[in-house]
Amino acid sequence: MLFRSFSAGITALKTRPGLVGLIYGMNLVIAFILAVPIYIVLSNTVADTGFSGDLAARFDVVLWADIMEKAGPILASVRAQFLWMVPLYLLWQVAAGVGLIHALRDGGVRSFWQGVGRYTGPGLLLALMYLLPLLGWFVFTAIVGVLLNFLWPGEVGAFWSFFVIIPTLVITGIAVFDLIQDYGRTALVVGGKTVTSAWTTGFAWPFRYGVSSWLYLMWFVIAALLLLAPTFIERNIGAAWGVFLLQQLFLFARAAVTIGWYGSEVALYEHVQWKEAPLIAEETEAVTLEEPSANLGLA
Repeated sequence: MLFRSFSAGITALKTRPGLVGLIYGMNLVIAFILAVPIYIVLSNTVADTGFSGDLAARFDVVLWADIMEKAGPILASVRAQFLWMVPLYLLWQVAAGVGLIHALRDGGVRSFWQGVGRYTGPGLLLALMYLLPLLGWFVFTAIVGVLLNFLWPGEVGAFWSFFVIIPTLVITGIAVFDLIQDYGRTALVVGGKTVTSAWTTGFAWPFRYGVSSWLYLMWFVIAALLLLAPTFIERNIGAAWGVFLLQQLFLFARAAVTIGWYGSEVALYEHVQWKEAPLIAEETEAVTLEEPSANLGLA
């Protein structure tokens, strides 16, 4: 079932190439909207220093620290931008998620924008419901960090706590809740469940079907490599237009991975739904047959 679902994601990628361009283009638009205010602030910050060219060619931590010390109030204005940036980004993530699930269900013949219009509202409510336990996980991670700092003092303990254990817990928690939310959204869109029922389905899914975790891990590794590759190229080549164009290829590839990722998860959900349909039908039939006798008081 694992490789069958993965292959279904590749097939979805081949049959709906237009979705790749759509997601890539929309990601660029969102990134442009989010980057322009920050770019203006940073440009105003370094323009009067005379070091803007040096920072563009190579990031210098010491130089940047001096600039931040002198231009702290200007940079502080960036924080206020997050009041609308974070909600906008989260809204797009929810809309894109439910839109792709709707577009890739039933063989991938449905409209992306129809899914966005129909399921963004319930999907946003579902995301907010998942946000609460995720915040609880972050609180748990912070408590673990405090305990490790108390029980394992010293440089060695600080290294393992803050550079190994804590980051591992944070990344694991985000990945697990992302996996849970994916199948919660799929249950909402494909399964036709209510928000509450989809929430519980998402939480139970990785524990009922372990193959979903392995499928997520396969796509996660591919996405992580595509995320880290541009950074490696920048450090070895430097800033140039060729690097910028190469980065766009990586962003396009990440959009393609997103399509394949959702396609695999939707295929797995539909396969499980089809496989368990006879069991659900038998349970429904059994309840129907028992109801008349129960109403007559014979059972």
